[in-house]
Amino acid sequence: MERRTDAADGQAYTYDEIAAFYKSKYKPSEVKAYWEEEMKPKGKGKGKGKISKELEAKPKAKAKAKAKGKGKGKERGPANPKRFINEEAMIVQDCIDGLIWSTPNLARLDAYPDVKVVYRTDWKKDKVAVISGGGAGHEPMHGGFVGSGMLTAAVSGETFASPSIDAVLAGIIQVTGPKGCLLVIKNYTGDRLNFSLAAQRARSIYGLEVETVITKDDVATSAERGIAGTLFVHKVAGAMSEEGKSLSEVKREAEKVIESTASLGVSLSVVRRLKAESIGIKKMEVGLGIHGEPGARTEDLSSAKHVVEVLMEGIEAGRREKKQPEAADGYICLVNNLGSVPPQEMCIIVSALMKSKWGSSVKLLIGPAGMCTSLDMNGVSISLLPITPQLKSWITAPTACAAWPAAVMPEFPEAAKPSIKDCFEGVVASSDDAIKAMIERGCKALVDKKIFLDELDSKVGDADCGSTMSKASTGVLQDLGRLPLADPKATCACLSDVLAKTMGGSSGVLLSIMFMGMASHFAGSQNSWQDAGGKAFMAGLQAMMDAGGASEGSRTMLDALVPAAKALADGKSLSEAAAAAASGAEATKTMVPRAGRSENVPESAWRGNADPGAQAGQIFFAALAE
Repeated sequence: MERRTDAADGQAYTYDEIAAFYKSKYKPSEVKAYWEEEMKPKGKGKGKGKISKELEAKPKAKAKAKAKGKGKGKERGPANPKRFINEEAMIVQDCIDGLIWSTPNLARLDAYPDVKVVYRTDWKKDKVAVISGGGAGHEPMHGGFVGSGMLTAAVSGETFASPSIDAVLAGIIQVTGPKGCLLVIKNYTGDRLNFSLAAQRARSIYGLEVETVITKDDVATSAERGIAGTLFVHKVAGAMSEEGKSLSEVKREAEKVIESTASLGVSLSVVRRLKAESIGIKKMEVGLGIHGEPGARTEDLSSAKHVVEVLMEGIEAGRREKKQPEAADGYICLVNNLGSVPPQEMCIIVSALMKSKWGSSVKLLIGPAGMCTSLDMNGVSISLLPITPQLKSWITAPTACAAWPAAVMPEFPEAAKPSIKDCFEGVVASSDDAIKAMIERGCKALVDKKIFLDELDSKVGDADCGSTMSKASTGVLQDLGRLPLADPKATCACLSDVLAKTMGGSSGVLLSIMFMGMASHFAGSQNSWQDAGGKAFMAGLQAMMDAGGASEGSRTMLDALVPAAKALADGKSLSEAAAAAASGAEATKTMVPRAGRSENVPESAWRGNADPGAQAGQIFFAALAE
């Protein structure tokens, strides 16, 4: 990710930072001109290029950029400042206390605020203790992985800040017995210094046997930071401890895991609870650090498939550069949510991974889950560890840590065919020109009014009434040639099925119930549109009301459909039924909602606007009466 320096103030910025800062003040062409002709590549000196006419037209741009670099520009706070906290100074302590309340066999040292150590209460000091830690903000790492089969204790600093030497030392003393202790340290300067010095003091002052290992799985930059791949070390060391292995054995295998692990992440945002957004709306940053450190580069936002390609190709390149051993038998793969990616999108990432050319090499899958997060960073990382029978045994060994997802052997069983009978099965298409013409007119009218109904629904609902009605109408028109139009009962049964499949939402279900109710009425009386159509329509609406709980006067589609049905049941014409539907829809403009989309919106939103569902019913009947 290129940074360019302003020679006048010596401050370096990325193009995205400059563009985000000026987007509400200057045209993109003017910002680009400033970047190209005034901002010099970092380390290239301060030679001046020729200033464009566009830039000269905005002489204040450079001065504002200098002010920003000196901290005198517009203050930009966190992009997402809303937080569920009490006091800023108590965030980490409150988080740890909440973890202890909700986790069996967990306690903390009574030394707040300087010492924040979580430890196992069921620990007997008869095996090798495994301790890790670092800055807070990566939850559930580290405290969430304290438990049988993983960590014995975790030491926390403040958010994104290393714990103190005394805090680490207190954790070592609390859980270390005759078998010794292994400290798992992530490769950050503060963690390395504080954990290493605490280990030295534990040895020299307290006579404890303490060893250290340093994780460095991030292949994004030469910094070799410790990120989500650290969890492989936690799991293997914890499982070995449970087996009673010696400290030297645990350390040796932990170092093998470290030397074989590679991780890489992609993020669509910074840590928005702490920082102003600097990643462009259509950009993603590859290798952004878990504390918000700069990544390797910024790329255009793309599909989940491409994100997987970027991650896997980057990990492959990193493994080659580090000369890591070949994965002859495939990988253990950990898919990590960096904080705020919805579960839906995490599953899409896994799907893209398993369908990619790398999918067959994934022999054990851990996640997707938030394991090593960066508060609310909108990103994902993948960690790979070559699998061996022994590593598989340790990774799949039992643990009491709820935050550790089960490692599974990914498989995709053959999809079973649905056994639901198709409504057209055994049905012979037949014609009734009058009915066909009415269905065509009604459905086409709803398709034509899609935008109108969506706009009306945007005032009182979720702006999709027109889209829903249009989709349903299109589905009916597509199957019109297959319908047994001369058989009212069979036609209504088929329409019920078509709407249930194509329409979606509560409206689709309710209209499907209505047509099935009509089919049932036709089965028990004359199977004739002319003789029983009106009463069948009323019976269908009654079935809808019984299922949905609404009725005429609730400000729903029923306020147009029920008056129309009553008119038809009384032997009145389609024109009279259409007029009744129009009157009912108009009445909803002042009708207090008792059900449906308007029930939970303020009166100022619905008063004066017809209910979209009732309006759709009026449109349909107006088209029938043409």
